[in-house]
Amino acid sequence: MSSGIPSFFKTPRHRSFEYKPMYYDEQKERKQELERLAEENRSGQVSDEHRLERLRSKINHRWGANSRTNLKQQTYNQKMRLVAVLAMLVGLVWFFFNWA
Repeated sequence: MSSGIPSFFKTPRHRSFEYKPMYYDEQKERKQELERLAEENRSGQVSDEHRLERLRSKINHRWGANSRTNLKQQTYNQKMRLVAVLAMLVGLVWFFFNWA
C-alpha cells in the first residue's frame, strides 16, 4: 500500500532489533574488583563506604557458597531417603511373597 493509495488499515512494518550477546565472567569481575581494592589499600584512600561495601560483598559471597553446599547436601539426603524407602518396599514385597 505504499503506492500512495490511502487505506483504513495500518500495514505492519518490518521490525528489526539489534542483539549484542553479553558474556559475564564472575571470576574475572571478582579479580578486577580485588585488584582495585588492593590498589586503594596501597594508596591509603579507602573510605568507610568502600569498607562497608567490601564487607557486604564478602558476606553475600560466603552465604551464596553455603547455599550451594546446602543444596548439594539436601539433594544427597533426598536421594538417600528415596533409596531407603525403595529398599523397604522391596523388602516388604519379598517378605509377603516368601511368607505365603
